[in-house]
Amino acid sequence: HRDKKRDKEKVKEKEKVKEKERDQDKEKERNWDKEKERERDKERHRDKDKEKDQEKERHKDRERVRDKDRDRDRDKDREKNKEKEKEKDREEVDQNKEKYDVMKEGEKDREKIKDKEGEKDRREKGDKEKEKDEKKEKKEQEREKERDDKQKKEKRSRTPPRSYSSSRRSRSSSR
Repeated sequence: HRDKKRDKEKVKEKEKVKEKERDQDKEKERNWDKEKERERDKERHRDKDKEKDQEKERHKDRERVRDKDRDRDRDKDREKNKEKEKEKDREEVDQNKEKYDVMKEGEKDREKIKDKEGEKDRREKGDKEKEKDEKKEKKEQEREKERDDKQKKEKRSRTPPRSYSSSRRSRSSSR
């Protein structure tokens, strides 16, 4: 009877040991599952971080491109402003030249008036001086005429002359 009891106790003990082992195995498995889940989470976080980094990089790239475009536009604007300044300077130089020319003409006109006034005095001095004055006046008139001719030529050069063939065509069509 004792043997049976002992055997029963041994069997119970063995079962307890087996149960303990099973519990430990289950615990190990749970731990292993938890570890796996942690690893997966870490991986997910890494992927998210990578994605964030890539997005940041893309954003930086966009910013760089935007900055380059802005710089290019600024450079173009500077070039345009430089051109405008050069054009203004050219116009200013032209205007100053015109003013200078007008001043010169005014001085010449004053000289003419003085010459005319001086002519009365010269009549008294003699015929030789009259001839000199007349020569000066002729030269002055020639200069004026040349200046006028130059101005007319400039005006003419602005509008191109008609070609011979086109003028003949227009004459023939009017007939």
